[in-house]
Amino acid sequence: MRQIKEREEPTELKYLRFLKPRRELTIKENQYYLKLLKGFEGEKEFDRLLQQELKVDCLVINGLLLEHNLTVFQIDSLLIFQNDIFLIEIKYFEGDFYTDDGRWHVISGKEIKNPLLQIQRSESTFRQLQQSLKVDYAVNASLVFNHPKFHLYNAALDLPVIFPAQLYRFMNRLNDVPSEISQKQETYAAHLVSRHITDSSHTRVPDYDYDQLKKGIICSECLSFLSQKENKWVCNKCGKKESFEHAVLRAVIEFRFLFPNRKVTTKTICEWCGIYDGQKNARRILNKHFKRIGNTNNSYFV
Repeated sequence: MRQIKEREEPTELKYLRFLKPRRELTIKENQYYLKLLKGFEGEKEFDRLLQQELKVDCLVINGLLLEHNLTVFQIDSLLIFQNDIFLIEIKYFEGDFYTDDGRWHVISGKEIKNPLLQIQRSESTFRQLQQSLKVDYAVNASLVFNHPKFHLYNAALDLPVIFPAQLYRFMNRLNDVPSEISQKQETYAAHLVSRHITDSSHTRVPDYDYDQLKKGIICSECLSFLSQKENKWVCNKCGKKESFEHAVLRAVIEFRFLFPNRKVTTKTICEWCGIYDGQKNARRILNKHFKRIGNTNNSYFV
């Protein structure tokens, strides 16, 4: 397998992850954050399975957001073979569920949105997109449940579903698909990636204000604030240590994501990072990794 597009952290998850340590999330925001985080973990678990088990010659595109006929749809993983395409929707559901007359419920009886509807909608819209592009790959859509503690009662035999216990058999089936990738498939994959939507109007951006956010550098492991100790940053909660330069660069990336219209200056970054002793070090890092505009006190970096 060859990976054409790596999986990216969802924009909404990135917003909430950056904001969570700096301001208290509302109950709904925190619930949404945990839902997005768990879903992303499930997608990465599936990526690791593909890396380990998929040996056949195919192309893998992760996290595609496409639009066709004014319909925006997402594909978690798209596997392109010589004559076949496998469209994968990944659900990292945990616990016991059951179906009743086409409706899905948790074991307590609470009804949930039927996850098959999303994969059916994506499959249909993707087929229409293929027709408009005049390509005729056979499209196979599957809903993959890959959490080891997931179980579905009353599941019909004809559901396009891969259960946790079937994952390795599914990989074996994929490895048995005849495939020899040529320029034709590579060109098609590149075209699909070129259509990927990076800025979606459906993205929900939470409200936040610079002055109301806590300042400091966040631990990449546990989201606690780091403490500056000589030329390193140390997390007092999980013990992670990070070089001064690497931690500051992470904080700059975070700042630029949250405040794309604010100028990156030494003073601003020191304030954002909570640097009270080490401004020269911060300026050196910015000069090293960014282009400086201006030579006065009003200079900034791009």
